[in-house]
Amino acid sequence: MRNVKNGLVLARELLASHPLLGAQPEALRESLLADASLCALEEGEAVFNQGQPALFWYLVLEGRIDTLRYGMDGEERVIQHVGRGQLLAPVVMFMPQRQYPVGTRAAMPSLLCRLHRENLRRACLEHPPLALDMLDIAGQALSSRIDDVDSLAGFNAPQRLATYLLRLPRRAGQNIELPLSQRQLAAKLGVRAETLNRLLAEWQRQGVLEGKRRQWRIAEIEALEAQARS
Repeated sequence: MRNVKNGLVLARELLASHPLLGAQPEALRESLLADASLCALEEGEAVFNQGQPALFWYLVLEGRIDTLRYGMDGEERVIQHVGRGQLLAPVVMFMPQRQYPVGTRAAMPSLLCRLHRENLRRACLEHPPLALDMLDIAGQALSSRIDDVDSLAGFNAPQRLATYLLRLPRRAGQNIELPLSQRQLAAKLGVRAETLNRLLAEWQRQGVLEGKRRQWRIAEIEALEAQARS
């Protein structure tokens, strides 16, 4: 992990290259970094827990943070993956409850820049374009959740899994990496773990997928797309 000085230098660079905040004046970005500190986490550690006072938001400098909630059935559901250069909980800073609505867990060793709630709220009051950026971020998050609800409500299990796999970023052709364990993925998709395992095994036998655990290759992209449509 980096020292504090290098970490804050990286935070400035990532804020400057952020698709929304990068367009804001440098002085405003510096005001957001006032009294910022670094937060280093090992895999499995929490940044914050659901229900804790929402005093800070974060910029991920290294690694990845998963946000999660527990369902009525006790199953853990991963809501979002927040990676390098992305913001964690900025919209929460404007919620009236002033509590984090989700918990968090580091998916790998991670380094975050911890930013103060009041600095963000003050900056939005003094610079309305920043407030519009926060609304853009909130809108993107809402749109993503609506897509998730549509997938759960209107798709059967094969459609949900195929659609999820097709949306994952691909490396070196059709190679994909599952960011979740198969049990977590089953909970996210609203299917039984046994159903998920059966589908993966079936698609392997059919030559649609190759791999195991979290490392897979889409061998027949047209067949997987057909599963998503069927």
